[in-house]
Amino acid sequence: MSTVDEVLVPSSDSFWEIDCYKTTVKRTEDGLHMCGELMKLIAERSEIEMKYSSKLKLWCKKWNDIIDKGTEYGTNKAILLGSLQEADEMGDVHNAIKDQLMVVHADLKKWKNDNFKKAMVTGCKEAKQFEDDFKKAQKPWAKKLAKVQKSKKDYYNACKQEKIASQQASSQTTDDQAKKWQEKHAKCQNDVEQTRDKYEEALKDLNSYRLIYTGDMTEVFDRTQKFEEKRLEHFKDILIGMHHCLDLTKINRINDIYKQFRQTIGLSDSSKDLKWWSQNHGVDMPMNWPEFEEFSMEQSSLTRKDKNRTSILISNHNDTIRSSKSLSHGLASKDSVRENRSLATERTAAFQANVNQTAPVPSNPFDEDDEEEDFSNQPGVPVQALFDYDGQEEDELSFKCGDTFVKLKDRDEQGWCTGRKNGQIGLYPDNYVKVINP
Repeated sequence: MSTVDEVLVPSSDSFWEIDCYKTTVKRTEDGLHMCGELMKLIAERSEIEMKYSSKLKLWCKKWNDIIDKGTEYGTNKAILLGSLQEADEMGDVHNAIKDQLMVVHADLKKWKNDNFKKAMVTGCKEAKQFEDDFKKAQKPWAKKLAKVQKSKKDYYNACKQEKIASQQASSQTTDDQAKKWQEKHAKCQNDVEQTRDKYEEALKDLNSYRLIYTGDMTEVFDRTQKFEEKRLEHFKDILIGMHHCLDLTKINRINDIYKQFRQTIGLSDSSKDLKWWSQNHGVDMPMNWPEFEEFSMEQSSLTRKDKNRTSILISNHNDTIRSSKSLSHGLASKDSVRENRSLATERTAAFQANVNQTAPVPSNPFDEDDEEEDFSNQPGVPVQALFDYDGQEEDELSFKCGDTFVKLKDRDEQGWCTGRKNGQIGLYPDNYVKVINP
């Protein structure tokens, strides 16, 4: 393997040969080409980062919907959703990398435009200028070299003719022929001497110009070296910039993302999940066991509520109420709470519109004779609304999700409680609220 430290020997493609400077000129043109190639390289890597970011975002959204609508529950559901947050945030990181790479790309583009000026036809003006300067420096040398080569050729031809004449003169058998070749041989010897003198003179003239030639060529070559040095150094800076963009170990945010990811996984609590399931779907669920109840006018007045409407309302919100109960155990994020509340409001509105259109509330023959219980002196139990509810009749309370008021009487067999809100006493569905623990 050759190195710059090895002894160099003259060759037919030596820089000093005529027109062999063109390789150096082409290097300048290649530098322009490499600027374009490096710009493509950076742009393609930036596009990869953008596509990867987009893929992470789509993957996160897809699985967020699947998990949210799936059968997983409790803290395990929470950590699964939390694991998707890592992908969402890493998508932001890679999108930021894309933007940073395009800044590097713009820097290279500006440097290219500042240092390479396009020629009228092809290539760049800098390469054309170097070529013209090399030609100018080499032109006198080329003329002198051509003269040396011609005199050398003439000398060699004279020597050849002299050898032939000498051989012919020595091989003749007659005196006349021998004399004729001897005269020719003498003339050839004279030509040899003359061409030799011209050859030596031309070579001497060439060698005397050598220092000027090498000096002029070196001056142009040094300028090409400095120009190329600028390109190489800037390419190095560009690659350092790429490294800075792509080195994930230097991005502090990534450490925070995976630290939070690990903390989220640590929130998994199987005992809490199993307890929640038992309370909401198992043996720890409350039950209104059947028992004997005396007839009362109040109970009769409450039966005027449409049983079908009540059962449908409870069925439509069953899943959402369970989700809200899990939220009260701290198993979901604030965003999930807002989503569940919004979902409950939409379902309630849709159901109520359907009820108003298809199932009008029947009149109650006992309206005029109802006896109302006096709740004015009862302190009651504080409760908080889990969903929005608009009262359908005058004796029903209306409230928004998050409102607090007082429960005065526990639910009846139809699921209706009596409460007081802003001084108004009325009925409301029991499964729309939760008791506020003191």
